[in-house]
Formats: sequence, structure tokens, C-alpha cells
Amino acid sequence: MNNHMKCLPSAPYPENEKPKLALLEKLFVDWHQHFVNNGSTLKKHKADDMVFDGFCPGYFSQKKRILIIGKEPRWISGQNYIDILYPRYRENKKVGSTYVNNDRFHNRMIKIVYGILNEMPEWKDIDDADKLGDTLSTANGLSFACMNISKLSNDSDQWQTDRDVFNEAHRLSTNGRNFIEEEIAILEPQIIIAMTLKEKLASLGTLSVWIPESAGVKSCVKSCWLESCGHRSLLIDSYHFSWPFGQDIAHYYNPICDAIRHSEAVAVAE
Repeated sequence: MNNHMKCLPSAPYPENEKPKLALLEKLFVDWHQHFVNNGSTLKKHKADDMVFDGFCPGYFSQKKRILIIGKEPRWISGQNYIDILYPRYRENKKVGSTYVNNDRFHNRMIKIVYGILNEMPEWKDIDDADKLGDTLSTANGLSFACMNISKLSNDSDQWQTDRDVFNEAHRLSTNGRNFIEEEIAILEPQIIIAMTLKEKLASLGTLSVWIPESAGVKSCVKSCWLESCGHRSLLIDSYHFSWPFGQDIAHYYNPICDAIRHSEAVAVAE
């Protein structure tokens, strides 16, 4: 493994979370070696370009452990996703050159995570992402986990998913051993919000029948129970947070909160 690769982030983790970091590091080393051993059909990406991810400090102390699963990282080959985002949320408040409040994906993610962790208040009562970023990993602040299905970075100027890279990374990550499912099991989320992963949802683990929607309600999300190497979580499949035509409340926050409430009611009735 290239010495410049970042398996783990440099953020300050509490002692109780370091055993989880050790498990992730072992998984990522094996994952990298699996890419080396099986080879890639892509000319522009090597195993040392892999981008690893995980959780922010304080994640395992949250009332609800929330994992966001996206498709691919961008322009950070060989780096750690959490290592990139953590200081940007807490300090310079920019993702690339875009202020965090103006970045659809990160603004929605931070505010939705905060809402779920704080009894799901109305959207208008949730602070802007830049202010919420100040509380990341603090004693009474928010924390969450974040991973991408593809561990290879999209280093292109196109906003669309790089399908060739995405599909090849997914193939290598599930060929003979499902590293994606194993990472989820280590993170032990209670709630997973996925970004319209379609047929790739099956690589997260064993999906149950989709939970029926509330009577008379047509939702923008769908949800089911997921078993990942024996760990059970609620999987919510949402529109991608970066969708330019999405409405924060109608397409994301309210449907996601409703899915959580409905799943809790269904769980009690089971």
C-alpha cells in the first residue's frame, strides 16, 4: 500500500471508538489488497487511488447512529473522505470552492442528520449547515458516518456518475468478498440513508420486503430492514441529495422523517 494513502482520518477520536477504527483499518488494508490481487480493467485508476471513509468522532455516542451512503467521492484519489470533510465542516465551511450552505448535498445531509438526532423539528427551526458544523463531534453536537459505494474517485469535470469507474469499483468490492457489507456491519448504523443506489442496494446486505407506506401517502423515499453480516438497520432509499430540482422539505426531510416514524410504528406492531 502506498505510504501516502489514508486508511484512517486524523481527527481526534475518543478512546472508546479506537477499536472500531482498528477494525476499519484492517478491512481497508484487505480491501486494497483485494483490488491489487484482482486487478482493474481501468487504465486511469490503481488500487493506491482508493478513497476510504468511515465515521466522524462521537458517532458511536449518538442517540441514533446514522450512516449516509453515496455513490462516489470526487477529486480526492488516495485520500480519506472523512479527513477531507471534517475540517471543512468545522473550520473553513467550504466544500471545494462552494460555501457549505450553498452545496446541495452537504447542506441537506448535515441538516437532515441534525433533525433526525434532535426529535425531528420543523425544517425552518434547524440552523444552517455552517453553524451546525461548529457542533460536529462536540459533547452535545452531531456526528454521523459516511461512505461511498465506489472507493475510486471521480476525477472528471462531469457532474454525472462516472459509470465505468463506479461499476468497476463495485465489481472489485463484491467479487468473492463483500467489503461494502462488511464496512456497514463495522459501522453498526441504526438508520441508513442511501442515494438512489438502485440495483446496487443489494450489495449492502440482505434486504427485507419494502415497508408499506402509510395509508394514502405517496412518499419520495422507500424503506426496508437491512441485514448486513448480521447487523440490522433501517434502510431508506432517497433521492440523491445533490439533485438540483429537489425540494428540501417535500422531497427529503419530511419523507425521511415520516419513514423513520412509520418504521418505528411497524417495529412495535411486529
